[in-house]
Amino acid sequence: MSERVAIVTGAGRGLGRVMAMALLNAGHRVFLTSTDIESLDETRRASGAGERAAVGTADLGNERELADLVDAAVRAFGRVDVLVSNAGIPNPPAERPLDVTPDQLRQLFEINTIASINLIRLVTPGMVARRWGRIIFISTSLDTMLDPGHVGYGMTKAAGEAFIAALATSLQSTGVTANVLSPGGAVATRMSAGVADPKKLLQPEIMAAPIVWLASDDSNSVTGRRFIAAKWNAALNPAQAAQAASAPAAWGGYGDKSIRP
Repeated sequence: MSERVAIVTGAGRGLGRVMAMALLNAGHRVFLTSTDIESLDETRRASGAGERAAVGTADLGNERELADLVDAAVRAFGRVDVLVSNAGIPNPPAERPLDVTPDQLRQLFEINTIASINLIRLVTPGMVARRWGRIIFISTSLDTMLDPGHVGYGMTKAAGEAFIAALATSLQSTGVTANVLSPGGAVATRMSAGVADPKKLLQPEIMAAPIVWLASDDSNSVTGRRFIAAKWNAALNPAQAAQAASAPAAWGGYGDKSIRP
């Protein structure tokens, strides 16, 4: 295994903590970030990774803080090889698409989509220069995107996936890949609190195996794909599990392609 350096956003709790811990357990170095230093410190202590884990808080809606965040990761570990763009805010209470206000939509896009793109913009040049890198955007299920009660959140993830698909094409032959990872349904995290019995929801731990594989050299030739963690079959070897759990990102396998002159 080659040791890599990863930034994981939203690493203090839920999916972010699971993915950060999985990367640390795999021997990588990880810069953990969120808005809450206490949860980040708790994740770092629980990992037992010592100096291979560093933490820093940032407001993802503030472009200056994003740049400072990347600078801090580089000061801590010398470079950034992997970006796991996981942090996000949930949909505001709404039963219908028109119930989401313009200000709420702006905030959702600012944090869930634009911040991810800005982080990608900051880390990708270094990855391209080193001829190796991973951009991993954490998304949601397609039916969530189409759910009238989650339309704002779903729109931000759909837009992010479209960006990743285009990015993957533009980065062909650079050694940098761009992929989407989704749990595949409602997960027992704070974002799903009160929705259902947590024991009946997907567990955050399903994200561990696919994130470790995506951050490895074994995934060098894989880009522009959407992975469903709930479909990852641990009984298969990782390459087979990845193939069975993935499809083209941004619904590239659906519908007819446009007619071009």
